[in-house]
This record gives sequence, C-alpha cells and structure tokens, in this order.
Amino acid sequence: MKLAAALILAIFSAAPALGGAGGDALPFLKLDAGARGAAMGGAYCAAGDDALSVFYNPAGPALAERKEALVGHNEWLQEMRNESAAYVHPLGPGLTLFGGANLLLSGGMDKYDAAGARTGSFSALEGAVSAGAAAALGREFYGGAALKFLTQRADGLSASAWAGDAGLLKTFGYWRAGVSAANFGSALKLGSRSFPLPLVLRAGVSRSLPGNFLAAAEAVKAGGSDLAAALGAEARLTAGPQEYFYFRGGYKTGRSRYAGTGFTAGIGLTNRDLRVDYAFAPYGELGDAHRVTVALSFGARRPAETRRRPFRGLPQQRAVKRAVPARQGGSKAPPKKKRAEEKEEVYFMW
Repeated sequence: MKLAAALILAIFSAAPALGGAGGDALPFLKLDAGARGAAMGGAYCAAGDDALSVFYNPAGPALAERKEALVGHNEWLQEMRNESAAYVHPLGPGLTLFGGANLLLSGGMDKYDAAGARTGSFSALEGAVSAGAAAALGREFYGGAALKFLTQRADGLSASAWAGDAGLLKTFGYWRAGVSAANFGSALKLGSRSFPLPLVLRAGVSRSLPGNFLAAAEAVKAGGSDLAAALGAEARLTAGPQEYFYFRGGYKTGRSRYAGTGFTAGIGLTNRDLRVDYAFAPYGELGDAHRVTVALSFGARRPAETRRRPFRGLPQQRAVKRAVPARQGGSKAPPKKKRAEEKEEVYFMW
C-alpha cells in the first residue's frame, strides 16, 4: 500500500506531461519549501523575512537584513526528492532583489503497457525558477513581485509556462500580517492541451511573544484543494555568543486519512552567519518527509531604521523622559550629551 500510494502521487505529479487529464499541473508547487517553514506547518506567509520567504511571500525579502543564500533538500516520498535554492540581495534601505529555484525529481519509475507488462522505466522532473524584487512602500507596508518560469518533463515529453507571484506585508507593533498569491498566469501547455497551474493563495498573521517565542497562523487555498488552516510556533534558546537553538512545531489541516495527521516538527541551529534547519513531517501510509536547509548570511547590514522588524525580536521600547534633579540654587543641571559611539542595541529573533 505504501509503495502503491507513492507511485500514484508520482504519476499524478507527472500527469500533464504524460497526457493525463484533470487536476492542477505541477502539484508539487503546493508543497512547503524549506525546513523552517515546513516545521511550522507552512505558516510562513507573515513570519518569513529571509531567503526562504521567496517561496511563501515575495514581500518578505524586503525585510531581509543582509545578503543571504539558501539551499534545501527534501527527501519526500519513496525516491522522490525536492531541491530548492534562494538568494536575497538588499540594495540600499528600501529595495531587495531576489531569486529562487524549486525542483521535484521523481527518480526512476517503471513503465507498463495496457496488458500490465513492464516495458522499461522513465523519470520525471518538475521545476520553477523565479526572479523578482521587494520594496518598502511606506507606513510599515512592504510589497514584492516575481516572474516565474515553470517546466515539466517526463518520458521524453516536456511542457512549460510563465507565471507570477505577488505579496504584501504590514507590520504593526508586535504583529505582522501578510497576503500572497503564487502561480497566476498562463496554463501549462503540451501540444494542443492545456493544464491549469495551482494558484496558491495565502493570508496569515504572526506575533512575537515575550521570552523569544514566535507564533503564526495562516489560511491557504492551493489550486483545486479545499481551504486549509496552518498553525506554527518557534522558540529560541541561547547556546553561546551568537549561537542559538530553535525548536519548532506546526499543524496543517486538509490531509486525507491516509496522509498523516498534519503535525510537523523541527529544530535549527544558528552559529554566527550560518543557519542549519531540519523539519520532519509524517505522511501516514505514504511515508515520512525529511527536510534540511542551510543558509549563509553575509555582507553589510541595512541601516538600523530599515532593520527595525518585530519578528527579529520584540519591538524596541520607547524612551521614557525622566525629570532632571535641580541643582542647589534653583538652576537645573544641563543634560548629559549622548556619546556618538553609543548605540541602542536591537535584539533579533533570528
């Protein structure tokens, strides 16, 4: 049953290129990308502000603190693998360029004729490559958009399409809200036949909590699938100077009874500029998915006023004016000047 179910998913994934009928093309685009987002149940549309946010909300890179390169590997079901890569490049205080690539490799699959006899084997590949920009829009609003090229190949046949992603973020106090739409555009064409792309709509909120906790909730409508809800949480523990451990958990609705409960979990480690994350997602009779993501940050930081983000830590407290005691004789003591080299410290979540 386990092998049969995995093969059914693989065949469905390759259906457009094989001339099958019905369903969305490239259903792998509905999968979570990256270990951090997957460990939080996919509730990353409002919480993401790094290279991984390229796959969830193209407005997220507008909050990237530094240049960052990310690569991810996902051992999904049976021999199927999901590979991903992303890069964000801040340009000045208000603009960020980014790019991403997401691939699904099926591995070898057997071919059978109408009589059920094995006739050989084939492999399938599905991919999406995107590039875009994100910017600050004013009043704590951030927006982003990307152009995406999609392709699918199986058994010597291929199909391709163009699509777009767009998103919006709003930060206010301890909260952040985000909305995004992915894969809107032309259908995937194979000869005279067309297959609709899975339009993925997300809307979510996130909140930073005292004690280095992050909580997120999201609603997702992926293609022809029913509306699903996702919940995620993250806790950070200090391991040393610029070293942190992360513990994450999440839950997403919409799974069939054969595809697991929807619970996910993961851990992470940050050592200065290097981050390593792992996520585990059980899929019931279909098997377990294991994701590993490695990210490296480098280059200069954005100006302090641009880097003020509630989900890299709790918002800064406003300065409280205190009365200056008067000197003897009724004259007030002159206020002390703040040295130029003194800077306010900002505590970040990630």
